[in-house]
Amino acid sequence: MKKIILIIVAVLIGVSASAQRIGIVAGVTGPNSALKDSQIGTFDQYHLGLVSSLPVMPGIRIQPELIYKVKGTTVDQIGSGNEEFDMKVGFLEFGLEAQAGIGGSLMRVYGLAEPFIGYNIRDTDFKGDKVVDNLSWAKTECGLAIGAGVELLSLVQASVKYFWNMGAANVRDESNKIYDGDSVRNFNGMTLSVALLF
Repeated sequence: MKKIILIIVAVLIGVSASAQRIGIVAGVTGPNSALKDSQIGTFDQYHLGLVSSLPVMPGIRIQPELIYKVKGTTVDQIGSGNEEFDMKVGFLEFGLEAQAGIGGSLMRVYGLAEPFIGYNIRDTDFKGDKVVDNLSWAKTECGLAIGAGVELLSLVQASVKYFWNMGAANVRDESNKIYDGDSVRNFNGMTLSVALLF
């Protein structure tokens, strides 16, 4: 997987060298998951990374992104108990965002779709002492995001995306009975991002 990440970084650098613009992107991530018999709230996290913008044809752009994204959930209650703990996982994600929009250099409005893959480079630090011993996070992820954004002065992009992760986010020990099914259902959620292009 490390070789794959290095290849992705090399591709992104090569693409950026031929792109009209490169930049940085940062924002907040609001993922959630599903646990059996529990109350779950959104745990706001963050993401930051690099982006390049490639014009394909009028109104169409391809935007590769390499982003470190923290996803997590606050669990307020497990079953009839009153347990509370946070779970966070940090992924290095490569996304290939396709934008279709209208407008000009002053303002452009666009819709977007983005497949992505990621690698777990930071497992969570838990708060709590009972259920966490049986949790083990998957090392890889893939998914799809859709959303919309606005670009101002060909310099600043603000976007909102909803993302779906495919596959299990958590590898479950059979002694752990709190989950609905065999694993935590994926970290699906929303991101709010701002990109600065140069």
